[in-house]
Amino acid sequence: MRFLLPFLSFLSLPVSDTKLGIHLIGSFSEGARKIVVEGPPVIKVLDPQAIGPMREAMALYKKMFPNGVVVARIWEGTPRLRFQLSDDSEESANQFWHTVLQPALLRLSPEERQLIDFLEGPNEGENCPTWESVESARWFGRFWVRLSRRISQFSLRPCVGSIAVGNPPGTIEEIQAKLTAFAPALQTALECNGTWSYHAYSLEYTTDPSVERWYSLRYRLFYECLSKTNPKLTKLPIILTEGGIDRAGNPQTDGWRARGDVNTFQRWLEWFDQELKKDRQVIGVTLFQIGDPHGWTSFDLEPIAEWLAGYIRKNRRS
Repeated sequence: MRFLLPFLSFLSLPVSDTKLGIHLIGSFSEGARKIVVEGPPVIKVLDPQAIGPMREAMALYKKMFPNGVVVARIWEGTPRLRFQLSDDSEESANQFWHTVLQPALLRLSPEERQLIDFLEGPNEGENCPTWESVESARWFGRFWVRLSRRISQFSLRPCVGSIAVGNPPGTIEEIQAKLTAFAPALQTALECNGTWSYHAYSLEYTTDPSVERWYSLRYRLFYECLSKTNPKLTKLPIILTEGGIDRAGNPQTDGWRARGDVNTFQRWLEWFDQELKKDRQVIGVTLFQIGDPHGWTSFDLEPIAEWLAGYIRKNRRS
């Protein structure tokens, strides 16, 4: 492909044993390139059909690391489609597919589409009912059953859920009820060789697993609940398709740079990586974000890119 440097064309390397990857937005920055060529286990790209650097990042990564995992998310712009609980969930999924996902995918070449391992759908709760109640979780489950099948029919694999940090909300019993209602979507993802996703943020740089099991490690609660009600679904892998430090999502004030320093964040990432390695279902985390230093200033990973590249290299399989 035109994006690849000739001297890299012969390389085919194993990915790193770390669970840390990156979420690229906007540009394939110098720091992002340093990280990608070291072989993180997973990368995520936003809007590859519209942003050439995202296609360049995918192509370089998959050429060097064919077994690495690429997750893609399509950004639909504004205004967004917005579905209500009173809408038919399956028809809503059809509309999202035909309006948002399929047109974007068709703007990629067949070769570029083959670089994508998993395709996300609606981000968090931006488009439709999700976790407000058991009924909304059931609606969301039906939505994702249909959308997963659409994605699979297009020869891609679904990445289901994009669950915001701290969700599904409630007590353990309430979380279990909502996951049970959503379980048909997870079953369909399993049948489609797909995965599901959670956004794994720490609010306060905590390194206490008993605290973080409600935030960055909340996915552990999911698997505990599934083991009681749908044990076969514990085989479904998960990708943490956003991760890092975030209090409330403000691009300028809530990320790691606004509320800590480089050393604090790096120590937290080392701890987080060791925790993720304990859980076989976790493919990896795509840390948010790199490539958009002005839009998401406080989340920008560029200041630690050199360190993260070295950390990934140090953990790469021999």
